[in-house]
Amino acid sequence: MSIELSRAKRLRFVRNRLLAESDWTQLSDVSLTDEKKAEWTTYRQQLRDITSATGFPMNVELPIKPA
Repeated sequence: MSIELSRAKRLRFVRNRLLAESDWTQLSDVSLTDEKKAEWTTYRQQLRDITSATGFPMNVELPIKPA
């Protein structure tokens, strides 16, 4: 397996784990402000878009999780 393919698989694994860990932020009964919910929505979209980012998989950085 090439280094590039291996890195792509690892990034997808991490991305999927981060998405799963943040699923709760999108529930209708979550107690987040609209602003915070929007931040989490943006973060999750950035995670989903990482595989189409220029430089994937070797030169990309994961987005920063909202506080």
